[in-house]
This record gives sequence, C-alpha cells and structure tokens, in this order.
Amino acid sequence: VRDKDRQKMSKSKGNVIDPLGVADTYGTDAVRMALVVGNTAGNDIVISEDKIRGYRNFATKIWNVARFVMMNKPSKFSTKPAYSLADKKDLAQLKKIQSQVTKHIEKFEFYLAGEKIYHYIWHTFADKIIEAAKPRLSVENSKDAEVAYLKLETVLIESLKMLHPFMPYVTEEIYGKF
Repeated sequence: VRDKDRQKMSKSKGNVIDPLGVADTYGTDAVRMALVVGNTAGNDIVISEDKIRGYRNFATKIWNVARFVMMNKPSKFSTKPAYSLADKKDLAQLKKIQSQVTKHIEKFEFYLAGEKIYHYIWHTFADKIIEAAKPRLSVENSKDAEVAYLKLETVLIESLKMLHPFMPYVTEEIYGKF
C-alpha cells in the first residue's frame, strides 16, 4: 500500500492512513471503494484520504438519488408502463452496463467493475437520466410521471444490486427502503 505520492507507507515517514480512523470518519464503504477502484491486481495499491473522501461523496450522491426517487413515487399506479423510446434506450443501456460489470467480476477485474458502476451511477444515472425525468415527474397524476418514476426506480434498484459487492452497507440500507 502506497500513499498518494506513491511512497511506501511507514510510521517513520508519517504517511500511514489509519484504516479504522478513516472508516469512522468517511464510512467503511468509502474505504472499500477507495481500495478497489483504480487499483489493478498485481500492482501496489495507492490510497489517500482525498480518494476515500471522494467515495464518501459518492455514497452521499447515492443517498440523494434514492431520496429523490422515493419522494417522487406516485400514490397509485394506473396501468402497466408504456415506456417511450428514450426510456427503452436507457433501460437497454442499463442491461449493457450490467453485462459488462458481471463480466469484469467473473474475470476478477474488480477495479474495472467498480469503476464502471461508479461512472454509470454518477455520470449517466444522476446527471442524465434523473435530469431528463424531472420535467416528466413534475406533472401530477399523469401516466408519463408514473412511467418516469418506474424507470428511475428500476435503474436505481438494478444499480444498487451491481454496486452491492463494493458498498454493501449503503446499498443494503437503501434497498431495504424500496
């Protein structure tokens, strides 16, 4: 294990990160992600408190996404969803990401699987899919709002399943709420 400057961690250098201390401060899931993502098997692990803090921010992002999805849940559902072409495209992309993450895990390429799901959740789901759904969700009692919600819930649940091996505490807590 090396520090952010790729120096070997040692007490005499004073560059050691206390795993229990950072786990208490940033959460165990953040530490786990920092140890996995960006660290190729067979190479030295590079870790810093900044990297751990970044994955704590990612956990916060997941919580915020889940809260947004939950607060937009319709009181009742009228019919089976009739997904639009854009909805079907987003769900197809989700299936493709699931397949890629599964292949990486089966090949023991955990760093690639973690990185793929991180980028999907942050940059695709949170930044694009949710933002595109906001206008649809703002119309009360509409079938389109129901469909938009169902798509968001589906993407969230499936994303939590993919992320679970890397961040089990956060994903389990959120999954339990759905």
